[in-house]
Amino acid sequence: MSASDKKKLRKEQVSATLTEKQRAQQKEEKKLKIYTIAFVAAMLALVAILVIALGVRGFKNAGIAEKSTIAAVVAGRELNTVEFNYYYNDAISEFYNEWYDESTGSADAYLQMLGLDTAKPLNEQVYNDETGETWADYFVEQALDKAKRDFALTDKAAADGFTLPEEDKTTVENVMNNLKTYATLYGFSNADQYLRNSYGYGSTAKSYREYYERTLLADAYYNNNEENISYEDSELRAYETEKFNNYSSFTYDSVYLSYTNFRTEGTEDEEGTVTYTEEQDNAARDAMKAAADLLATATNKEDLEAKLAEVKVAEGVSLKVTENKEVLYTQINGDLAEWLGAEGRVAGELGAIPSMSSDAEPKLNGYYIAIFGNRNDNTEPMGNVRHLLVSFEGGEEDEETGETVYTDEEKATAKAKAEELLKQWEEGEKTEESFIELLKEESDDTGVTENEGLYEDINPGSSYVENFLAWAIDPVRTEGDYGIVETEYGYHIMYYVGDSELSYRDSLITAEMRTAEQEAWYNSILDAVTAEKKDVSKLHLDLVLGG
Repeated sequence: MSASDKKKLRKEQVSATLTEKQRAQQKEEKKLKIYTIAFVAAMLALVAILVIALGVRGFKNAGIAEKSTIAAVVAGRELNTVEFNYYYNDAISEFYNEWYDESTGSADAYLQMLGLDTAKPLNEQVYNDETGETWADYFVEQALDKAKRDFALTDKAAADGFTLPEEDKTTVENVMNNLKTYATLYGFSNADQYLRNSYGYGSTAKSYREYYERTLLADAYYNNNEENISYEDSELRAYETEKFNNYSSFTYDSVYLSYTNFRTEGTEDEEGTVTYTEEQDNAARDAMKAAADLLATATNKEDLEAKLAEVKVAEGVSLKVTENKEVLYTQINGDLAEWLGAEGRVAGELGAIPSMSSDAEPKLNGYYIAIFGNRNDNTEPMGNVRHLLVSFEGGEEDEETGETVYTDEEKATAKAKAEELLKQWEEGEKTEESFIELLKEESDDTGVTENEGLYEDINPGSSYVENFLAWAIDPVRTEGDYGIVETEYGYHIMYYVGDSELSYRDSLITAEMRTAEQEAWYNSILDAVTAEKKDVSKLHLDLVLGG
């Protein structure tokens, strides 16, 4: 199974359908900018961007000026330029690498759109026009926030007797050993010289180790607290009382009518911008309402589609009925969500739901024409499965769709192989362990080396291919169940590992409660300390990212 096929198999899910572990990771990345092990490793492998940016400035080994200049006071500690420079340079490196990843290697062009020219010094480019803050100022503030966060958390960790976990200690040793390797690779005699070239005068392996250990300890303590937050069932039930629908999912068909779909006139200026008078907009709203009244008489989806075909809309506008499966209430437009979540709604019921503007004097902007399918309160346990994939081989690309189409013979070949492998497993020990060994040898899913074919916390909102998902969340599924499922990628030999501890509903509630509690805990720790910028003149404020 190719990397692209694997991505198609498990498309990235929206945040509301992420597992707790994924949500925690996402929260860390977006809200706290935590420096992960993976990032540090990437930074070392690429020599960040700072080796290129700083160049060889010669070796003022002692870094006396840097060590004697206090750049910041954080949590009552004075950080000299060397100590603060780790935070400053890594803030820049993290920012650049994130954009590099997002832009698939075209970071410079994307940053240019943000107003950051990688060919000019940071302190000569304005980041905030109102305050005059430069990009160098921006990264200093980012560094200050990160330093405050690290010292606040590690001080609290020390007070609670929490120490660096053994696996993180191992990581520290590996990183420090890698520093020596990279020093040799890039022509430096030792790690100190490598670090001075990367971070500036006065940098040493000893001070970098202290910085890195502090960051890992802060991460570990933060994560440990979050992982240990748990709730009784009674607490979950009490929490959902006032917003029960929020954790339910809905299946429905719908089409949205906007009054803009019915504009047939307008005035175009020299730049091609079309404007409409109030009278023209009102006429469009009248046409939209007439269309909504017509569609509201439909008796089923087919009838709705037939009536929609009769509706006359503006040139270039195309409307169609869309099928929506297992969509969380919180991801549905408020007006439509309220209608779907109303008590007593029955399958097949059709509604025309007006959508009003948020103006002081609301105007009718559109209609949702919806057919109710069903609601799922997500009380079933989430599922955990392993799968062995036998991919289709051969196939030809459809010129119109671009998808690969396989012949019946090619599909039959894959099915026969899957059946033979399943028979081989059945004739053996027929255990989960033997299934893992088989898929390691035979599966075409390249992810088996990472997860041994395991997919966890599968729920109705998960974005797996249809047949795979249907098998995994079938309520009749019990531990040890197995079978063969066909999808567009081949035949999957499925093995049901068992139910997750939580239902999808309770995982959503728990994550929401945990996020709020963790944030309050974290903010209380931050509020207890201060961070103040001092003399930052010895930092590389004139850094040029492009070298």
